Amino acid sequence: IAAARDSRRLLMHRLRSLARRFARAQPAPRIGVRSFAIEVRHVARWASCKVEDETNAEKIDDLIVNQCMPKLKDMEGFNGMRRLFCKEKLDYKVIISFEGVENFTAYMNSSQREQILPILDEAKKYSTSGEFSFQNFVLDTFSGEHGQEATSALKEDDPTAY
Repeated sequence: IAAARDSRRLLMHRLRSLARRFARAQPAPRIGVRSFAIEVRHVARWASCKVEDETNAEKIDDLIVNQCMPKLKDMEGFNGMRRLFCKEKLDYKVIISFEGVENFTAYMNSSQREQILPILDEAKKYSTSGEFSFQNFVLDTFSGEHGQEATSALKEDDPTAY
């Protein structure tokens, strides 16, 4: 019985010692503070939907490029607009990007965005669900083999390149 008691004491001592070491190694969490390892230099807003066919993608393009782009192009910190379209899965995505969180926040609260929302409502008619899904991203561009971004090969007069 004495050996079992000593063994139990030794085990409890080791567990307490381990718990003390673990408690010292872990800093107390800071409530309400978020820390990010990825620096936010550019912010992208992504709108996506599925379309029934390429004709509907072209109709969305017409609205986005001809009506939204002129409202955005002179905004402070606006970096551009890109469109992605998968001809196989009929996924349509448009990405607008801004330099810095401040410029993105200014866009989200701007009169230009208020003017764009009805255009997006019109564009939603051409999606299979009648909706766009939106998501915001930290955006970084990494260069290709020759130090140029992959999309730089597109012609400057191609409105879908922006």
